[in-house]
Amino acid sequence: MSQSPQNSPDPTPPAPVDPDALMGRINGMSFFAMFIVSLLIHTALIGATSVGFIQNCVKYQTIYPDRVIREEVKKQRAEERAKKRLERQAEDAKQVAKQKAKDKKDGKPSTKPATKIEQKINQKSTTLPAKSGVSLDDIDEL
Repeated sequence: MSQSPQNSPDPTPPAPVDPDALMGRINGMSFFAMFIVSLLIHTALIGATSVGFIQNCVKYQTIYPDRVIREEVKKQRAEERAKKRLERQAEDAKQVAKQKAKDKKDGKPSTKPATKIEQKINQKSTTLPAKSGVSLDDIDEL
C-alpha cells in the first residue's frame, strides 16, 4: 500500500525562500525602466484586445465606426423590406391575374359588385353642417 504525501512519516519542511532573492530583478531596475516595461505591456494588451475596433476604424476611415455601421445596417434592412414588399406585390398581382383568368374562363364577371358596406363607404355626403350661431369676429378675448 502506498502512502499519500500528506501522511508520509518523514515530512520535510519547505525550503526557506529569501524575499530579497524574489525581488532581486525588480529591485535592480530603475523607476524609468519599470515605467517603460509597464507601458509596453499595457500597450500590447490594449492593442491585442482592440484589433476588431482598429480594423473597423481603418475600413470606414473614422474614429467612430459604430455610427457608420448602424447606418449601413439600417440601409440594408430598408432594402430588404423594399425587396420583400416588391415580392409580395408581384405575388398578389399574379394571384389577381390568375383569379381573373379563372373568372373569365368560368364566365363570371371580372369585377365583383360592391357590397352594401363598400357602397356606403364610397358614397359621398351631400349634407352640409349646420351653421353655427357664433362668429369669431364677435369674440373680444381673441
